[in-house]
Amino acid sequence: MSEVSLQHGMARQMAASQSMQAGMQILQASALELKQLLRHALETNPMLEELPDASPEALEDGPDGDAWNEREDGWNEFTPEGRPSAEAAARRDFMYESVVAPESLKTHLTDQAQHSALTGRARDALFLLIDALDDRGFLTESPQELEERECFSMRDMEEALDVLRGMDPPGVGAADLRDSLLIQLEQRGLKRSLAFRLVKRCWRELAAHKYEEAARLLDVEPEAVAEALEVIRSLTPDPGCAYAPGGNPHLLPDVIVEEGPSGGLDVVLTSEYLPRLSMNERYMELMAESSGSRELRQYLRKAFREGQELLRALDMRQETVLRLARAIVRRQEDFFRFGPSRLKAMGMEEVAEEMGVHVSTVSRACRDKYLLCKWGMKELRAFFSAGVPAEGGASLGGAGAEAVASGAVQELMRRLIAEEDSSKPLSDARLAAALQEQGVNIARRTVAKYREQMKILPASLRRGI
Repeated sequence: MSEVSLQHGMARQMAASQSMQAGMQILQASALELKQLLRHALETNPMLEELPDASPEALEDGPDGDAWNEREDGWNEFTPEGRPSAEAAARRDFMYESVVAPESLKTHLTDQAQHSALTGRARDALFLLIDALDDRGFLTESPQELEERECFSMRDMEEALDVLRGMDPPGVGAADLRDSLLIQLEQRGLKRSLAFRLVKRCWRELAAHKYEEAARLLDVEPEAVAEALEVIRSLTPDPGCAYAPGGNPHLLPDVIVEEGPSGGLDVVLTSEYLPRLSMNERYMELMAESSGSRELRQYLRKAFREGQELLRALDMRQETVLRLARAIVRRQEDFFRFGPSRLKAMGMEEVAEEMGVHVSTVSRACRDKYLLCKWGMKELRAFFSAGVPAEGGASLGGAGAEAVASGAVQELMRRLIAEEDSSKPLSDARLAAALQEQGVNIARRTVAKYREQMKILPASLRRGI
């Protein structure tokens, strides 16, 4: 093989690799990331232009002609005058009215840290501690571990931790639930109260419902313990619950699922947020001319190839997300009609097989993609879970032996806890038994894990005396 042929072959492989990487980047981009990518392409590639309107006539001049215009993804829902149709406008209004955009916990804390009186390394330690918090507001690593790894002095770390624990919301910066409750009580000025002493000295007794023993250890009357428990129940087990876990205050749904006039479930891509791209005819003519600068023609040809690849990748991305959403809706129809308790276990492998793609494609298509339905905004990835074996039951909609998704099990747990007798709250073992009566075989330790994920207190702290 000649050196020239080898160089041409390597160049083709590199171009194919770059094209594949660009396609994967577009596929796994979130709605906002994709919008930014397309805006950047418009600014840097002269071959690309944004269509002045979104009428069907303008879309006919897109990269694939009629095929571009035949897609059922919501790009064509405009009147001939270029205005959104009534149906599209109603869906868009529903979308924006349904999206709640709280700030993230870390953003909220960072804003407070910017105005703290700390300086130097102590200030740096404060930002490090904030970054080490989980979604609940608890530290994922101890200050000692962070101090050793990041080379801070323990004095700076303790000073920063003291400031963090005085921030809003109360209870952040704790090592665990017990620590968080103590912080909240101290912020309320109750450090000398019986409630504080109960949490600090009788945590095991509280967890075991041994209230009389706790009263004996603290040398107080049982009635005083009952009053202190009411104060403890008024605290939050999850300081970060009011803040968006993802930290993205501008979530946009990629797909809307609604019940159509015939009773079927319609799946529509929300593409109104994207700029509509086309190839610039003036530059295409200039590229085709034999006269003029050779360097200019080569530059335009390169821009033309990159523009075509971008449009193909965008079209493929939209088609893949739409096919994935339709596959999810087909397999999870009971969820969309009846609610979260009817969510079924589903693996990415089975959906990938149905779509005829690799499982990695499904994983990338799920990344940061959201679906809006009457049950709220749902991440596509949330529809995939291994699930729990089920034997059927009325509450499961007669699911037979089909596995139930963990989200559906949590919904059943939430319902059981909401209906429990507050004087005799359901322990994790009794919750497991109640779920088994409804056809869900689940271990007590799994119930405890799900309860903690739902930020629900243990029975000992839910009990009313």
